[in-house]
Amino acid sequence: MVWPRLLQIARNTKVGEETRRQSVFWLGQAAGEAATRGLDSIVTHGDDSDLEVRKHAVFALSQRPPEEGVPALIRIARTNPHPELRKTALFWLGQSEDPRAISLFEELLMTP
Repeated sequence: MVWPRLLQIARNTKVGEETRRQSVFWLGQAAGEAATRGLDSIVTHGDDSDLEVRKHAVFALSQRPPEEGVPALIRIARTNPHPELRKTALFWLGQSEDPRAISLFEELLMTP
């Protein structure tokens, strides 16, 4: 299995950003649910110096199968403290055309 090594590279702040972003991309392509959990952890546990890598992880989640990626994106859109990551998750949810995403948009638009 290659995904544990890809996750390790993606989290390593001593590695260049482009290498980390490529690791995130291939992590999203390489494994099943474990990759989704790993990508989600990159989004959740990074800091502002990792923002571009974290945004790339949000994109990679959007490329996962809908049963894995959409719930993670919804959770990020609802709960992540970083507004840029919430915005990115909402963007990719809008591209998904998933009924759960549409329900989230309805909920957000109807909340005063």
